[in-house]
Amino acid sequence: MKPLKVLALGSLAFFLALGFVRAQEWPILVNVSIPSLSFDQAPYVIAREKGYFRQEGIDPRFILMHSAIASKALITKDVDFNTSGSPAINTALAGFPIRAVFANGSRTDMYLIACKEIQSIADLKGKKVGIGGIGGLADVGTRRFLKAKGIDPKEVTFIVLGGSAVRMAAVMSCSVAAAPLSPPRDYMAKKAGLKVLGYFGDTFPSYMGGVGIHADTLRERARLVKRFIKASLKGLKFMHARKSDTVETMMRFMKVSDREMVEAVYDSSIHAFTQDGLLSPDIQREIIAIAFEGIGRSGEMKPEAVFDFTFAGEAGRELEAEGWKP
Repeated sequence: MKPLKVLALGSLAFFLALGFVRAQEWPILVNVSIPSLSFDQAPYVIAREKGYFRQEGIDPRFILMHSAIASKALITKDVDFNTSGSPAINTALAGFPIRAVFANGSRTDMYLIACKEIQSIADLKGKKVGIGGIGGLADVGTRRFLKAKGIDPKEVTFIVLGGSAVRMAAVMSCSVAAAPLSPPRDYMAKKAGLKVLGYFGDTFPSYMGGVGIHADTLRERARLVKRFIKASLKGLKFMHARKSDTVETMMRFMKVSDREMVEAVYDSSIHAFTQDGLLSPDIQREIIAIAFEGIGRSGEMKPEAVFDFTFAGEAGRELEAEGWKP
């Protein structure tokens, strides 16, 4: 072969190889549905802001979606990752090939807030309690919480009010005696002189925050899934270790300037976040039972048909072996 031809072929091979390497190194764009600009999204927001996703070759595009729409988009693969948490469980229970692969939350981060006329849980007997909707976490959670505190839910009248803002207003005006609300409503309630009757997370677990994916994605894009989880786990560990930085990051994401409020949300919520993105088998089973209760169905489903924390466990072990610190 002539020297010139050899040189040309060698140059071509070099540039093709260079292009392949650059293509491999270039971050992969993935669609990530988020339910709200809330503190629940902290691990993923931090992972994006601190460059953890980019270190794993991922460029996450956050898309604000109602949880019902996000669940459908996950089924049709129009989104790659869904961070809504419990809706992924309900979708899996409905028979769709969805798996929960990373748990940033394991406790029901919700408080029962009462109007000024109520001094104790016993005072709720014969009173109205405002909920978001029948079968929702606020509904099922309140019934479970009351039972745990010795109150028969039948002794309370449940009124469907809708969103948190409406429920908060109803409690403030004493239109209802109490309502289940998540941070920062507990902070706002205390400032308004309302009574916090208890924390649901002390009574039962929840998958309030976590990643859901399509089973096809888990099987066909396993490497990408693991990288996404590893970056998210870094964000989770960061928020546990760095309160001040986490508050500043989330103030920008939530588009609020009230640092005191966001710090209060951090203090109220941090114990609801897992340390490692994992849930024990017992907690998995209980979450499934709660989800069945919420959709008004009886039955059983094995945890492995809903959860798969294989990559979360592997990511944790890798970070430990690497000596990674936030």
